[in-house]
Amino acid sequence: MDSAADFPPFQQRVQSSLMEVTRTAGQLSAQDLDFHRSSNAEVSDSLDEQSHRLLSLTSSILKAATTGTDVSAPTLDDEDSIEDNWRGVVDVIDALLEKADACLDEFTGVIKKLSPSQQDQAAAKASKKTPAKFPTVYDYGPSKIPKPQLLFEHPADNTDTSSFKPLLRSKPHAIVSFEDSIKPTDSPAGYAHPYETEIRAAKFSAAAYSVSPPVDYQPWESTTATFVDTQDGVKEMLEELKLAKEIAIDLEHHDVHSYQGLVSLMQISTRDKDWVVDTLQPWREELQILNEVFTDPNILKVLHGSSMDIIWLQRDLGLYVVGMFDTYHAACALNYPKRSLKYLLQKFVNFEADKRYQMADWRIRPIPEGMFDYARSDTHYLLHVYDHIRNELVENSTPDNNLVDLVLEQSKKEALQVFERPVYDAATGQGPGGWYDLLSRNSIVVNREQFAVFKAVHQWRDEVAREEDEGVQCVFPKHVLFRVATAMPVDLGTLFRTLSPVTPITQNRAGDLLEVIKQAKLEGAEGPEWRDMFIKRTRETPATPATDAIEPLTESGAILPTAARYDVSQFWGSVLDSEELPTYPEYSAVATAEALRLSLPLPLMPKTVSEAREKLTPAPPPPQPAAAPAPAVEEEEENKYFTVKERGGPRKRKAVPAEADEPSASSELGGTTDGATDASSSLDVTEKPSKKQRRKEKKNKAASQEQPEKPAKEEEAPFNYEGATSVLNAAKTKSGLPSKRQYNPYAKALEAPSGVRKQKREIPGKAYTFR
Repeated sequence: MDSAADFPPFQQRVQSSLMEVTRTAGQLSAQDLDFHRSSNAEVSDSLDEQSHRLLSLTSSILKAATTGTDVSAPTLDDEDSIEDNWRGVVDVIDALLEKADACLDEFTGVIKKLSPSQQDQAAAKASKKTPAKFPTVYDYGPSKIPKPQLLFEHPADNTDTSSFKPLLRSKPHAIVSFEDSIKPTDSPAGYAHPYETEIRAAKFSAAAYSVSPPVDYQPWESTTATFVDTQDGVKEMLEELKLAKEIAIDLEHHDVHSYQGLVSLMQISTRDKDWVVDTLQPWREELQILNEVFTDPNILKVLHGSSMDIIWLQRDLGLYVVGMFDTYHAACALNYPKRSLKYLLQKFVNFEADKRYQMADWRIRPIPEGMFDYARSDTHYLLHVYDHIRNELVENSTPDNNLVDLVLEQSKKEALQVFERPVYDAATGQGPGGWYDLLSRNSIVVNREQFAVFKAVHQWRDEVAREEDEGVQCVFPKHVLFRVATAMPVDLGTLFRTLSPVTPITQNRAGDLLEVIKQAKLEGAEGPEWRDMFIKRTRETPATPATDAIEPLTESGAILPTAARYDVSQFWGSVLDSEELPTYPEYSAVATAEALRLSLPLPLMPKTVSEAREKLTPAPPPPQPAAAPAPAVEEEEENKYFTVKERGGPRKRKAVPAEADEPSASSELGGTTDGATDASSSLDVTEKPSKKQRRKEKKNKAASQEQPEKPAKEEEAPFNYEGATSVLNAAKTKSGLPSKRQYNPYAKALEAPSGVRKQKREIPGKAYTFR
């Protein structure tokens, strides 16, 4: 391509080819390729040829893409190698996407405009052209924007673990003097809130408790916001703010390429005008002069979701808010289905902001037009929304439940928050950003070594982020932290594969991280387990007096299970109440049995063989009163096995021929002698043999009478299978039947299909395929 004009046609041709290939591949995958392979050898050879060609092209592209880089290109020899080297392919693609991202930024001019001159800034303000692409916080790679915090007059010290001292230099509208407000205390924060007394004493004006028509906002098209990036502009804005009765405030924050975070923009609006203040200037702490308005109880400050805004204002700018109305808590008081600012703008203004700028990198200067308008919209309509929501609060209030006062109290709680430095205890994991909450919220199971590696790597990531003044996710994300702790790599190759994609910060310190993992793995072999520390922590958490089984809460509000002992077994109930087990010092197993019984109530186990026999021997039944004895025949008939044939009606019985020379046999089987009659009568009385039993007796007696005893034969020789004739093709016998053709097991071998993958054409008589 000779110029940029040649790129669109080339891009169109590439996309068309890719779409055609993708469509063809999808159509092929929908067919039964295995069937076509087995039925046509030419199709099978063609598919194999195209497969090798595509793999060769892919390997060449991967090799060309990694030329001059540290990423190694995988070699794809066959289909299985794609799955084996899939992680390497993903690494190459990630590297290509990162290069393309940087090239697009250079092409569109985003990187060129990072440090523009004053003339360029003036031209950009006049034209307000939106660049084709803007940086977002989703990019966790190297920052494409120079860090503005390096130019601050008082840069943030991330290594300082002492209590945060307020940046306040003076105290306008003070009830308690400035000297008495800035003093160390015994609170966890170290210092009390400088405006605590003033915030608690603040009240809304009478206008907040009355219904009045909403004031219309200024037209969006005919008005614009003023960008304030000089100290003189801040002073001019302050003079206009002092004349207002209500103002709306919002912030834009960046916390990816900064350890503690940065307030990048501050939007302020009155009923008539909007301002967008650049809070990344080196003199940003001079914005404390706005406390003359922010802490004035006679000027209502309207914010939405101010929980973090209050923290950011005092941490970066030394600003505090007195007399605040939070529309989020108002929406909660009115039980709105949604409480976001987007919902309120749609409900009362029918305005929908462009949310693609919600995760934009607000450090970019000059601010693109779309981002500027998005920031302005957050406060431009907020006072109009306040009018509507205030009227609903007043209308839905009762003498016993004033919703306006409820919002006032909730807003005060937000304004009384105090910033604390993010410092956690590496041993226990407690504190902001500590590893304890991170592990307790995940269901991962780790052993001793993995637990030690997780703690060590978590601490290493935190230290590196503080040193580089980057967010911990820029070192590596949370899921990579769990992956490293599970794999515990001990060589650089495995470490890089586990960290993939590797960030530049981690790549430059890979050796240090590897040593941390090795040392933690050695120490963890004899270290504590995560399960023990978790149970200890939950048991130390005080429970309510009602029961010990109440689940405690972490500092973040998450419910944690606790191991508690019940007085009665939850499985067996109260049926296993047993006596106390005696203690015998001569038996070492007694202590173990006692511990087991305390942990889970179980039945008492016998200690001797005699006791076991006593427990296993059933107790004799209690004596029953004498009763008339039942006939023995009926009792035996009930318990005897029977068949359906026995219980059926009488059947005809085949007569057994009796030999004349053996009268004893005939008389015994069916004679009419007295002895036989007595025997038969006695048999009927006692037990009548079954039909099967009688038949067996007749057969045995007949065999013993007909055949004389034969001498025992000598042991026969075992059958010789090797010398036996073939059963499959036995010799023909003259039976008069038509002769059958000899069985051939290979007759239909050639009719079987060939293999479905990569089978050569079969030659008859040379190879056979069986199914």
